[in-house]
Amino acid sequence: MILFTSIMVPILLFGMAALAVYIGYTMTDNATPEIPTSGRLNAAQIAQLASNAGFTEQDLATAVAVALAESGGKVDAYNPETAAGTPEGKGSYGLWQIYLKMHPEYTPAALLDPQTNANAAFKIYQQRGETFAAWSTYTNGAYLAHAAEAGNATGFELA
Repeated sequence: MILFTSIMVPILLFGMAALAVYIGYTMTDNATPEIPTSGRLNAAQIAQLASNAGFTEQDLATAVAVALAESGGKVDAYNPETAAGTPEGKGSYGLWQIYLKMHPEYTPAALLDPQTNANAAFKIYQQRGETFAAWSTYTNGAYLAHAAEAGNATGFELA
């Protein structure tokens, strides 16, 4: 029994120490940074959300530029769209300014969650044939003012 204890205890302690080091490494150095759910997000944070939603490569950079043009990175951005005669509360919400009147499958509260908003943007992008034609800042070229910032955050230039 003494031989077993003198061999197994050090092995067990070494294993526990190695596990603690591994957990500490994966929880700090290698972890995905937390994305705030309020305030203003930077291009890198928006890129992470867009990537999580499914955007890739040059479309990832375009998605980031569109979000910056649409909302300025403000998670709680809201445009009532009164010029379009939109009913109260049915305007555009969040980073990608998802137009609730056209997308009633969402709620205002859901669209103010950054990842839900990114997921909705990706779904709309897919429904429109993998184009950004649903966003006026894309069709009028306003998103191009954020091309460098989006490119730096994603590593892709806008096409």
